[in-house]
Amino acid sequence: MTTHRPEPRIPPIKPSEWTEEVKDIFAILGGPEQRERGPVYDIIAVFCQHPALAKPFLHYSGYLLVNSILPDRARELVVLYAGWTCKSVYEWASHLREGLRNGAINDADIEAIKQGPDCPHWTDLERNLLKAVDQMRDTHSLDDEVWSALSREFDRLQMMELLFVISTYIMLSGVVNGLRIPPEAGN
Repeated sequence: MTTHRPEPRIPPIKPSEWTEEVKDIFAILGGPEQRERGPVYDIIAVFCQHPALAKPFLHYSGYLLVNSILPDRARELVVLYAGWTCKSVYEWASHLREGLRNGAINDADIEAIKQGPDCPHWTDLERNLLKAVDQMRDTHSLDDEVWSALSREFDRLQMMELLFVISTYIMLSGVVNGLRIPPEAGN
Protein backbone atom coordinates (compact mmCIF):
# COMPACT_ATOMS: atom_id res chain seq x y z
CA MET A 1 0.00 0.00 0.00
CA THR A 2 1.27 3.42 -0.86
CA THR A 3 2.49 5.77 1.85
CA HIS A 4 1.92 8.90 -0.28
CA ARG A 5 -1.10 10.69 1.12
CA PRO A 6 -2.68 13.24 -1.20
CA GLU A 7 -4.85 16.02 0.18
CA PRO A 8 -8.42 15.01 1.11
CA ARG A 9 -10.95 15.94 -1.55
CA ILE A 10 -13.47 17.00 1.10
CA PRO A 11 -11.83 18.19 4.33
CA PRO A 12 -13.35 17.36 7.72
CA ILE A 13 -15.95 19.78 9.01
CA LYS A 14 -14.60 22.47 11.33
CA PRO A 15 -16.04 22.99 14.83
CA SER A 16 -17.25 26.43 13.78
CA GLU A 17 -19.49 24.67 11.20
CA TRP A 18 -21.15 22.23 13.60
CA THR A 19 -24.91 22.58 13.43
CA GLU A 20 -27.37 20.84 15.74
CA GLU A 21 -27.98 18.27 12.98
CA VAL A 22 -24.26 17.62 12.63
CA LYS A 23 -23.91 17.19 16.40
CA ASP A 24 -26.72 14.61 16.28
CA ILE A 25 -24.62 12.66 13.78
CA PHE A 26 -21.64 12.68 16.15
CA ALA A 27 -23.83 11.02 18.77
CA ILE A 28 -24.80 8.09 16.51
CA LEU A 29 -21.56 6.17 17.11
CA GLY A 30 -20.23 8.10 20.08
CA GLY A 31 -23.27 8.44 22.30
CA PRO A 32 -24.77 11.61 23.79
CA GLU A 33 -21.50 12.78 25.34
CA GLN A 34 -19.89 12.89 21.88
CA ARG A 35 -22.50 15.36 20.65
CA GLU A 36 -20.56 18.33 22.05
CA ARG A 37 -17.06 16.85 21.89
CA GLY A 38 -17.15 16.17 18.17
CA PRO A 39 -16.81 13.06 16.07
CA VAL A 40 -15.31 9.88 17.45
CA TYR A 41 -13.60 9.27 14.11
CA ASP A 42 -12.27 11.75 11.57
CA ILE A 43 -14.21 10.00 8.81
CA ILE A 44 -17.45 11.13 10.50
CA ALA A 45 -16.25 14.73 10.25
CA VAL A 46 -16.33 14.24 6.49
CA PHE A 47 -19.51 12.17 6.21
CA CYS A 48 -21.55 14.48 8.49
CA GLN A 49 -21.45 17.15 5.82
CA HIS A 50 -24.15 15.14 4.05
CA PRO A 51 -26.57 14.49 6.95
CA ALA A 52 -29.26 12.77 4.87
CA LEU A 53 -26.69 10.16 3.80
CA ALA A 54 -24.58 10.04 6.96
CA LYS A 55 -27.39 9.34 9.44
CA PRO A 56 -28.73 6.11 7.91
CA PHE A 57 -25.27 4.92 6.88
CA LEU A 58 -23.82 5.38 10.37
CA HIS A 59 -26.75 3.57 11.98
CA TYR A 60 -26.26 0.71 9.52
CA SER A 61 -22.47 0.53 9.83
CA GLY A 62 -22.74 0.93 13.61
CA TYR A 63 -24.83 -2.24 13.66
CA LEU A 64 -22.15 -4.09 11.68
CA LEU A 65 -19.43 -2.89 14.05
CA VAL A 66 -21.18 -3.18 17.41
CA ASN A 67 -24.13 -5.56 17.17
CA SER A 68 -22.93 -8.01 14.57
CA ILE A 69 -23.80 -11.67 15.12
CA LEU A 70 -20.57 -12.71 13.40
CA PRO A 71 -17.60 -13.69 15.55
CA ASP A 72 -15.30 -10.68 16.01
CA ARG A 73 -12.36 -12.49 14.41
CA ALA A 74 -14.30 -13.43 11.28
CA ARG A 75 -15.63 -9.88 10.89
CA GLU A 76 -12.24 -8.24 11.40
CA LEU A 77 -10.48 -10.64 9.02
CA VAL A 78 -12.88 -9.89 6.17
CA VAL A 79 -12.85 -6.14 6.88
CA LEU A 80 -9.06 -6.02 6.97
CA TYR A 81 -8.68 -8.17 3.88
CA ALA A 82 -11.21 -6.03 2.00
CA GLY A 83 -9.31 -2.90 3.05
CA TRP A 84 -5.96 -4.43 2.07
CA THR A 85 -7.06 -5.73 -1.33
CA CYS A 86 -8.96 -2.51 -2.13
CA LYS A 87 -5.83 -0.54 -1.20
CA SER A 88 -7.67 1.49 1.43
CA VAL A 89 -5.05 2.85 3.79
CA TYR A 90 -7.83 4.28 5.97
CA GLU A 91 -9.76 1.01 6.40
CA TRP A 92 -6.58 -1.03 6.82
CA ALA A 93 -5.12 1.23 9.50
CA SER A 94 -8.38 1.74 11.40
CA HIS A 95 -9.34 -1.91 11.57
CA LEU A 96 -5.80 -3.08 12.18
CA ARG A 97 -5.68 -0.92 15.30
CA GLU A 98 -9.16 -2.03 16.40
CA GLY A 99 -8.56 -5.73 15.68
CA LEU A 100 -5.33 -5.75 17.68
CA ARG A 101 -6.94 -3.79 20.51
CA ASN A 102 -9.90 -6.15 20.87
CA GLY A 103 -7.81 -9.30 20.38
CA ALA A 104 -9.60 -10.39 17.18
CA ILE A 105 -6.27 -10.54 15.32
CA ASN A 106 -2.60 -10.87 16.19
CA ASP A 107 0.71 -9.91 14.61
CA ALA A 108 0.98 -13.15 12.62
CA ASP A 109 -2.45 -12.49 11.11
CA ILE A 110 -1.31 -9.12 9.77
CA GLU A 111 1.36 -10.58 7.50
CA ALA A 112 -0.91 -13.48 6.54
CA ILE A 113 -3.67 -11.07 5.46
CA LYS A 114 -1.21 -9.43 3.09
CA GLN A 115 -0.49 -12.85 1.53
CA GLY A 116 -4.15 -13.71 1.07
CA PRO A 117 -6.09 -16.95 1.30
CA ASP A 118 -3.24 -19.15 0.05
CA CYS A 119 -1.08 -18.37 3.08
CA PRO A 120 -0.57 -21.55 5.17
CA HIS A 121 -1.28 -19.55 8.35
CA TRP A 122 -5.05 -19.81 7.88
CA THR A 123 -7.51 -22.42 9.08
CA ASP A 124 -9.92 -23.72 6.45
CA LEU A 125 -12.63 -21.38 7.74
CA GLU A 126 -10.35 -18.33 7.64
CA ARG A 127 -9.11 -19.24 4.16
CA ASN A 128 -12.71 -19.40 2.95
CA LEU A 129 -13.51 -16.05 4.57
CA LEU A 130 -10.70 -14.43 2.58
CA LYS A 131 -11.78 -16.25 -0.58
CA ALA A 132 -15.27 -14.85 -0.01
CA VAL A 133 -13.82 -11.33 0.00
CA ASP A 134 -11.95 -12.00 -3.25
CA GLN A 135 -15.05 -13.43 -4.89
CA MET A 136 -17.40 -10.68 -3.72
CA ARG A 137 -14.93 -8.01 -4.82
CA ASP A 138 -14.24 -9.61 -8.20
CA THR A 139 -17.56 -11.24 -9.19
CA HIS A 140 -20.09 -9.82 -6.68
CA SER A 141 -21.05 -13.36 -5.71
CA LEU A 142 -19.76 -16.50 -4.02
CA ASP A 143 -19.18 -19.79 -5.76
CA ASP A 144 -20.92 -22.89 -4.42
CA GLU A 145 -17.74 -24.28 -2.86
CA VAL A 146 -17.05 -21.23 -0.69
CA TRP A 147 -20.75 -20.80 0.15
CA SER A 148 -21.02 -24.43 1.27
CA ALA A 149 -17.85 -24.29 3.34
CA LEU A 150 -18.90 -21.11 5.12
CA SER A 151 -22.48 -22.19 5.63
CA ARG A 152 -21.23 -25.25 7.52
CA GLU A 153 -19.80 -22.81 10.08
CA PHE A 154 -22.35 -19.98 10.00
CA ASP A 155 -26.16 -20.04 10.15
CA ARG A 156 -28.40 -18.28 7.61
CA LEU A 157 -28.43 -14.96 9.39
CA GLN A 158 -24.66 -14.98 9.84
CA MET A 159 -24.23 -15.81 6.14
CA MET A 160 -26.42 -12.87 5.19
CA GLU A 161 -24.52 -10.61 7.54
CA LEU A 162 -21.18 -11.85 6.24
CA LEU A 163 -22.15 -10.79 2.71
CA PHE A 164 -23.28 -7.40 4.00
CA VAL A 165 -20.03 -6.87 5.92
CA ILE A 166 -17.83 -7.85 2.99
CA SER A 167 -19.81 -5.77 0.49
CA THR A 168 -20.01 -2.77 2.80
CA TYR A 169 -16.27 -2.65 3.39
CA ILE A 170 -15.47 -3.10 -0.28
CA MET A 171 -17.81 -0.18 -1.01
CA LEU A 172 -16.55 1.88 1.93
CA SER A 173 -12.95 1.34 0.82
CA GLY A 174 -13.89 2.83 -2.54
CA VAL A 175 -15.62 5.84 -0.94
CA VAL A 176 -12.71 6.50 1.41
CA ASN A 177 -10.18 6.13 -1.40
CA GLY A 178 -12.23 8.36 -3.71
CA LEU A 179 -12.54 11.07 -1.06
CA ARG A 180 -8.88 10.58 -0.05
CA ILE A 181 -9.76 10.41 3.63
CA PRO A 182 -6.46 10.02 5.53
CA PRO A 183 -6.00 7.45 8.30
CA GLU A 184 -7.07 8.47 11.79
CA ALA A 185 -4.47 10.22 13.92
CA GLY A 186 -2.16 7.70 15.52
CA ASN A 187 -2.38 5.21 12.63
